Amino acid sequence: MKKKRVSWLVPLVCVGTLLVQSNFARSVLSAELPVKTHDTRPVKQGGTLHVGMVSDTSFKGVFSRELNNDAATTTATSFAVPGLYRGNKNYQYVKGGLADLTFDWQKKTITAKVSPKARWSDGKPLTSRDLAFSYEVLGNKDSGSGRYNESFEEIEGMKEYHLGQAQKISGLEEKDAKTLVIHYKAMHPAMRFQGSKYLSGTALPYHYLKDIPMNKLAASDELRKKPLSYGAFAVKKIVPGETIEYVANKYYVKRPKLSKLTFEVVSTAQAAAALKAKKFDMLLEEPSGVYAKVKDLKDFTVLGQKDLAYSYLGFKVGHVDQAGVSQMTKGAAVGDRTLRQAMAYAMNVDQVLKKFGYGLSYRATTIVPDAFGKYHDSKVKGYPYDMQKANTLLDKAGYKRQKDGYRTRPNGKPLKLKLLASRGSKDFEAIVQNYLEQWKKLGVRVELVNGRLQDYHTVTDKVLNDSHDFDMWMLGWSVGAEPTMHALSYLPKAPYNFGHFATKENTELIDSFTRSPKAFNQKYLLQQFYKWQAYMEKEAFILPLSNDYATVPVAKDVAGVTLENGKDYYMWSEVGFTK
Repeated sequence: MKKKRVSWLVPLVCVGTLLVQSNFARSVLSAELPVKTHDTRPVKQGGTLHVGMVSDTSFKGVFSRELNNDAATTTATSFAVPGLYRGNKNYQYVKGGLADLTFDWQKKTITAKVSPKARWSDGKPLTSRDLAFSYEVLGNKDSGSGRYNESFEEIEGMKEYHLGQAQKISGLEEKDAKTLVIHYKAMHPAMRFQGSKYLSGTALPYHYLKDIPMNKLAASDELRKKPLSYGAFAVKKIVPGETIEYVANKYYVKRPKLSKLTFEVVSTAQAAAALKAKKFDMLLEEPSGVYAKVKDLKDFTVLGQKDLAYSYLGFKVGHVDQAGVSQMTKGAAVGDRTLRQAMAYAMNVDQVLKKFGYGLSYRATTIVPDAFGKYHDSKVKGYPYDMQKANTLLDKAGYKRQKDGYRTRPNGKPLKLKLLASRGSKDFEAIVQNYLEQWKKLGVRVELVNGRLQDYHTVTDKVLNDSHDFDMWMLGWSVGAEPTMHALSYLPKAPYNFGHFATKENTELIDSFTRSPKAFNQKYLLQQFYKWQAYMEKEAFILPLSNDYATVPVAKDVAGVTLENGKDYYMWSEVGFTK
């Protein structure tokens, strides 16, 4: 479950980290790839753009950032439901979006002003009520939103609303039809950036959805079959999980040059052939194996840049209590940090990426991708392959190897672990088998849940709902553009704390760079953020495996495509075919 991709593929909507299927390597050397199409010829009006997305599973198709959890759906729906607020190349909020933000650090408010030109695809104006409704859906327990997190509780009255103690969120002030003032208990440095989890970056059509009960909203036809749009394109027809036919949204603030856009899922096995046959004008979520087959096609240009995402192996060290709070589980099969560290050293990640990354990927060392520059602690080295060290760690910790080659726990009981991972490309399946063999060499018995790789949605459902039939899982993170906010996913109340790791030290470290007033000082923020990355490395309940580059093949007769944040906000109005 990885794939942030570029900002217009998964808009920076500020409501949490996305679940993505882990295909490991899709990267390329950035110096060799352009970040935008070479546009010298004029663009004609009209035409249908055919967009493919490489995936070996369907997308869920909920047209709501507040209610969908998978990056595939976010990509599929981004043409209709983009981010409201515009950012510059550094992901800092700037004016000029469908709505603009104004910060008052003294009064502890953020004011969202909706553009007078912004409308829904049914012609109704986009209003402050629609913005407020987004927060109400996020915070309502009955909606089932996985994006709610403790950061939203900085909004006055949000916690009480979430707990069912209040009917409204007192901190949301609808000043007029176009102005929403959000009142906070405290202001934080990260609020200035896209991807911070203190804001919802999208809207929901209150006039269209207001009569649907919160617990039925995600499954409603209004969000799955007949959704409204405030983006460049409006939905005409949907084949659930497979295709979406879009038409230009005549009410969008900048009428698109294209008349239509079709979006279709294509399997990894068929993607290269489909592109060679010119079935698609653009291919999203391209795995490295597909890139290797299509990079030299004369009719396409491959764009690329570093991905704000990583693949990882997670260990389930805790559980969720009745209040929905993560607690460490005493006696958990993978609760011993030494065991987790040893299993990490036994993984030959560099060798795997050399073989299956087509020379394009590199081993991740921390859970903060190096695409974040100075926020990534380069002194943290992670767990390079060292089987001797892995064996020594377990030997000293009392994991005794038996006649069958497998080890027992220090208490003498059998050590048998279950791994949860999703079906994917043949390369990924080979990678999983490789790691199972590596752990076997270490003397640790690891088997797949039910003896096989699972459907992607089965995996996400299990990790989201605290299933008890696995000890480890392999997925990926698509992180927001503000690097420190990713840490909030590892707090005790965070829905995406899948390993349910919960310690006082972890919470205090995260608070120090996300909530403390001292964090307005950049030097202090980086110091604490580095400490947290080192702590996460030591605890090893999340093992980052690979970083890479996102690549997007685009037909050479298509103009207006860019991966540059800040220049891509109105991109889908500008994309078209050259004359």
